[in-house]
Amino acid sequence: MRASSPIALTGGSRRPEGLYFRVGHIDHVGLVRLIAERKLRTDGLVFDARWHERHKVLRQHADQAGIATCLDTQAMELVMPGTASKGHTDLPWAGDDMRAPEDFSSKRVEEFVEAIVTRTVEGAYRQVMAPAHYLSDISSDWLDVDCALTSELRAQLDTAGQDEVRVIYPLAVHHGIFYDAGSRAILVQALRSLPVDGITLRVHPFGSSSGPHVMRSFIEACWDLRRIETPLMVERAGIAGLSAYALGAVDLVESGITAGDSFDVGSLQQPAKKSDKPSFLRPQRVYVEALGMTVDCKVASILLSSPRGKVSFACKEQGCCPNGYRDMLENCGRHSALARQRQYFQLSKVPPPMRAEYFIQSLISPVCDMLGRARDLHESFKHAHQRTLSVKEVLVDLQREQARMHAQSTPANSEPRALAKVIPLSPRGPRGR
Repeated sequence: MRASSPIALTGGSRRPEGLYFRVGHIDHVGLVRLIAERKLRTDGLVFDARWHERHKVLRQHADQAGIATCLDTQAMELVMPGTASKGHTDLPWAGDDMRAPEDFSSKRVEEFVEAIVTRTVEGAYRQVMAPAHYLSDISSDWLDVDCALTSELRAQLDTAGQDEVRVIYPLAVHHGIFYDAGSRAILVQALRSLPVDGITLRVHPFGSSSGPHVMRSFIEACWDLRRIETPLMVERAGIAGLSAYALGAVDLVESGITAGDSFDVGSLQQPAKKSDKPSFLRPQRVYVEALGMTVDCKVASILLSSPRGKVSFACKEQGCCPNGYRDMLENCGRHSALARQRQYFQLSKVPPPMRAEYFIQSLISPVCDMLGRARDLHESFKHAHQRTLSVKEVLVDLQREQARMHAQSTPANSEPRALAKVIPLSPRGPRGR
């Protein structure tokens, strides 16, 4: 496949870039502390509409710190079988008779959007996700309904004097649609006409556990989607999102903190498991920077308890975990947020034309090596190690394709442009086992 916009692949576009965190149910306390310490450097926070009041203080502190606040209306989850909880049905725009596209008459669209605008103004959100729905088939009537909802949202925001509030369109699709050129062309035609400031991608299934074929398909599809000329963000993708960012496939990356590294409709539709444990317990997963993945705390404890594990996997940043692995496990949320930040900003400082090579040599190759060491200590990392090695080979091939397209799009008589500053690349790390 050849992308239609060489500029998007060469880094010549001046689209906004950034890192967003999706705020989990109990993430607000830790994030408020990081803001107070001036250590939270994320560009935006995505808030679940169900927890509007719960996260009020965090929203206020984020706004004061200049961090964008984005409202996720949860419209997609409201109509999906098996996903709507009591928190969903209590939302002001949730209606008992609004479960199918045909339920959204013109009047219903106005009322639905009016409730969202009221909440947006009340919460002083700087951004709001359009109330879009999951597309399992390109012929789904939801696409037309969502376009109408999005246009109405922009119109009502402007009428309410909220013209500075940005509208983000959540494109939630089955992989069969996103990876098919014909279906994607229909999406491009529809999205081009929408009054939106950005598009966030929810492709089922895609994330940190995606294999080489999925990674190639996703990045090439995003290259093609660049025709829309609207900033692209990938949601809940973990290190796979960083891979797409490094290859110029997306402009922004959204991530969970201790969870949320993939978008999978099946996991959304699974009922919550009953548990006797109180809901205020610390997160049970932690992001291990050296492995580029979140790990169950019990498994992480096994890894970090050995002398070899402490050297290989423990956090060594004094400003993050001064007591090493103990702080990682005792404050999973804090470490996970700061570790994800470090990886993104390490990559974002590299000029776009050099990012792919830097990511492969300085991030994904060391991860491969560390996963090889981790599998020696715990069998559960065997599959992740093999998958990441294969993904790395795909990224190397995509990097070559990107460079080839750049060369083809550059006039032969053009003079090379000097970079504004030279950033030395780190020495080539281990290539994996």
